[in-house]
Amino acid sequence: MKKREKIILVLAISALLYGGFDYFILSSDEKEGVESVTENQFSNFIEEINTTLTNLNTIEKKKANADYLISMIESEWKNDPFSKIEKLSKKNQESSLDQESSIDKEAQGWIYSGFIKLGNKMLAVIDGMEYTTGEYIKDSGYKIIRITSEKVLIISKLNKKIVLYINEG
Repeated sequence: MKKREKIILVLAISALLYGGFDYFILSSDEKEGVESVTENQFSNFIEEINTTLTNLNTIEKKKANADYLISMIESEWKNDPFSKIEKLSKKNQESSLDQESSIDKEAQGWIYSGFIKLGNKMLAVIDGMEYTTGEYIKDSGYKIIRITSEKVLIISKLNKKIVLYINEG
């Protein structure tokens, strides 16, 4: 064995002895510190679990409130803001049924389904097409005279006036 190999062997053995001494003898004092660190980590873990459970309980309460709100939405409203529109459209449909006998068969199929207001300009949606005042309805000789949020006044080539009431159904 050469001198260099002996030195390396002595260093390896001394490192092994120091490691064993440090692990078995000197680390016994630190085991108490390791246990306290482990206990701190465990208590922190328990606190996190408690916080998570509290948050889940809060979420369950919010879900119960959401279920209540959904059940309220599905129930009948005492002051339904849309009931006035329905009542108006029913009245308009009844009055239009009275006038239906005088309306041409071509005009009977038209549905005034809504309107668009752009500044001072009103557009009527009739059978899915937008029309402004003064325009002729597609493939007919009917001209739009006036547009309101509730009805559209149309005149035929023979100066016959027709009123289309809004139908939001």
